[in-house]
Amino acid sequence: MEPFDTFYNIPYSFGSMIKSPSLNCQTCKSRGQSVFCDLSEDHLKEIDACKTTNKYKTHQIIFYEGNKPHGLYCVASGKVKVYKMDKEGHQQIVRLAGPGDIVGYRSLLADQNYSATAETLEEADICFVDKKTFFHVLETHPVTAFHVMSALAQDLEKAEKKLIDMAHKNIRERLAELLLVFQKKYGEKSGNGVHLKISLTREELAEMIGTTQESVIRLITEFKNDGLIQVDGRDITLLNVKKLVETANLPE
Repeated sequence: MEPFDTFYNIPYSFGSMIKSPSLNCQTCKSRGQSVFCDLSEDHLKEIDACKTTNKYKTHQIIFYEGNKPHGLYCVASGKVKVYKMDKEGHQQIVRLAGPGDIVGYRSLLADQNYSATAETLEEADICFVDKKTFFHVLETHPVTAFHVMSALAQDLEKAEKKLIDMAHKNIRERLAELLLVFQKKYGEKSGNGVHLKISLTREELAEMIGTTQESVIRLITEFKNDGLIQVDGRDITLLNVKKLVETANLPE
């Protein structure tokens, strides 16, 4: 039997999805961070006329690994994790996406089925742009095509770096480096350090650095006892960034 999305030629989503009033691309707060940042007014109107905007609940699937892509997903608000499943059924998070990021575009450009699954980490507004519209924008607006190529190159660089880290760094170094990555993307200065505005379970942290949940729990306790971080449930505040850089074995 054909997957639901393939049979009806519509974007696939699991669970209760609420259709939202379409966000206007011209006034979208996250557009400046996206590949569409330099689009002309006419191109923005073209996308507005064709796209759909949906509100996703926390831990709701946007698309599944193995399904056929029919368009592009652009995150207007919220956070999304992209992950693969191993033979034992364990998740391996390969990417996090936030406001302004696009997901599912590599498979769309390669005309391949999705190589991973995308799931929301929190409530999110996500716009879907169909394949025909997206490709027309790329063909008629070279600057946007360049931005997409740049995004592909950056994703490839991150993937290569992750492979190197997995091969040469221990899990303590990898966790410290992950927290520093979060600092750069989601950090917000607070009274005693840098609060990370992202909420991940210990299991999800483990899935990002290729280890077990138990190891992450142990390391977080060690980091806390060493005065590197402050922990309140899933909320993490970095207290000693310099020491985290040393722990991650990174150049200052």
